[in-house]
Amino acid sequence: SEFQQLCQQLEQAAVARAASAPPPADMSAKAKRVFEAHDANLTGKLSGRELREALDSMKLDSTSPDAMALLRRFDADGSGTLSLSEFQQLCLQLEQAKPLTASPAPSSADMSAEAKRVFEAHDAN
Repeated sequence: SEFQQLCQQLEQAAVARAASAPPPADMSAKAKRVFEAHDANLTGKLSGRELREALDSMKLDSTSPDAMALLRRFDADGSGTLSLSEFQQLCLQLEQAKPLTASPAPSSADMSAEAKRVFEAHDAN
């Protein structure tokens, strides 16, 4: 129904708005701590191996190919390593992705029931 389509559009808009929200205040500090803990050779850059270890420490088990793919994606300056700011961008993306995976989306039955409840509450005739 049109009402259910409206509910879906509103949900999609809420997800998009959450993705563009500023990061939590402590996210940069957290990313810096993880970065510094895994910059084993103190270069101020994370290699692919160091990035994989950092991801593992964040409970994001990754393979070497996964880590290298992330490194290529977030390596803005093309150095083959991640600087702190590049790592913070990676962490921001990971943080923004969490709400989408942390709690399951409501089922279509739940959405339909809620849509019906709201519709009936506002249906004057």
